Amino acid sequence: MRRVDRRRGALALATLLGLAGLSVLLGTATVRDDGAPRSTFSLQAARGLQDFPVYYAGDAVQRVPLVAVLRREDAATYVSFVYGECDARDEVGCAPPGEVQVWPACVRNPAAYARNRSPVAPRPVPSTIRGVPAAGFEDGHRLEIQTGTSTVVVFGHTPQFARALAAELRGVNLAVERGAPLPPPAPGVLDGSLSCAG
Repeated sequence: MRRVDRRRGALALATLLGLAGLSVLLGTATVRDDGAPRSTFSLQAARGLQDFPVYYAGDAVQRVPLVAVLRREDAATYVSFVYGECDARDEVGCAPPGEVQVWPACVRNPAAYARNRSPVAPRPVPSTIRGVPAAGFEDGHRLEIQTGTSTVVVFGHTPQFARALAAELRGVNLAVERGAPLPPPAPGVLDGSLSCAG
């Protein structure tokens, strides 16, 4: 019983942290009157991005549409594709059904989790997605995929939707087709030694 309670507490904390991360993300975006995010970036701009390879899951996944494209370049650096909207029924808000964040792998990679171990931190469950190393977190609601010099972080309201987003990934500024194997991680990504210097 005690083990289950600790697991529930850790899952609740991980979920809260994930939602807090999304709240921070949406806080940097312009929000429409209905509370939905408004794009701060565009697919066209992402196509021209040369900093790191960018992936998204297309215009819709399982009839859930792409509703916003966002870019962060402050304490965090990533491009985000938000899928679907949610109906916030209280002041806490809610997370959309899915999101694909693409980070430079020199910033976010598996070595960062190894360095920052804490008793409440979610533990990665290693796997392979589309031929490359990946890890599941929060019972599969979050997937982190290592490809080339990017870390693709997929959030889903269900683990199945997170997997569906991952299956639909395709290159935005590189030639990777939907469902094709992803490029292997660049040297230094998995051990955290990849430099962010140009």
